[in-house]
Amino acid sequence: MIYVVAAPENKLDRRGRVSGWRFVPLERKAKNEWRALLAPLKGKVAHVVSSDLDSEAGNVAGNELGVPVRTDYGYRRFNFGRFHARDSAIADGAIRAVEEKWKSNPNVPIREGDSLASYKKRFIANFEKLLDKESDCLFVTDIRSIAVIRDGFNVHSLIPNGNPVNTKKIFKVAKNA
Repeated sequence: MIYVVAAPENKLDRRGRVSGWRFVPLERKAKNEWRALLAPLKGKVAHVVSSDLDSEAGNVAGNELGVPVRTDYGYRRFNFGRFHARDSAIADGAIRAVEEKWKSNPNVPIREGDSLASYKKRFIANFEKLLDKESDCLFVTDIRSIAVIRDGFNVHSLIPNGNPVNTKKIFKVAKNA
């Protein structure tokens, strides 16, 4: 069983801005709330896995649960390129325009960022490998990536709509037999 949880809010999230591939410190209050969310996992996980960008959250989880932490570039969230630190509503509008292009060509990147194809190749392929070889671990990522996992890797949009991710919940993911 792999437990999946959203990293606590960072300073950009709190201000309604998109966080991309740059390190952004976590909010202190969010870290404290997150520790309480993780408490039921004590003794249930052997280690924590996160991207190198979510290493602060991974380390908080590892310390709270008393387990080692492994970080890997391959688990990085979607790269929003030039939309990093921009207002989420503005970024979502621009992303919707790029998503229209993805319907015919998934290799079209967001300016200075990922394409849908590159995100799938990196994140989804690495998460599937994690499912194949790991058990009893906590995977820390962002809400958009959790939506991708929750929706069975059927990626059509990176904009949370319709069925938002509950950031106060730990999701369980098991490999389909």
